[in-house]
Amino acid sequence: MNHSIVRTPYYGAVSPDAAPARPRPVCADEDPELFFPIGDSGPALLQIEEAKAHCRRCPLMESCLEGALERNENYGVWGGTDADERRALKRRSARRRSAA
Repeated sequence: MNHSIVRTPYYGAVSPDAAPARPRPVCADEDPELFFPIGDSGPALLQIEEAKAHCRRCPLMESCLEGALERNENYGVWGGTDADERRALKRRSARRRSAA
């Protein structure tokens, strides 16, 4: 294994082996197709709920949702929300900004 030293202006010399472990997204171990159901009725509703259940166990759920909102993800389950829920969140946020 190659042990390199990374120098940063904030911490001096830091070994990558000593870096704190990053949380791993729950979805990394799942079939990506689970998070991209075809449709929004019938069996797709069960698939969406299963994907959201995985999200609820994920330590990165909040940052995943923030990223999906920033990227305007129009498909799939991201951060425990489906596309309709993300559109609603964006509309509410826009209304709050315009009211302020």
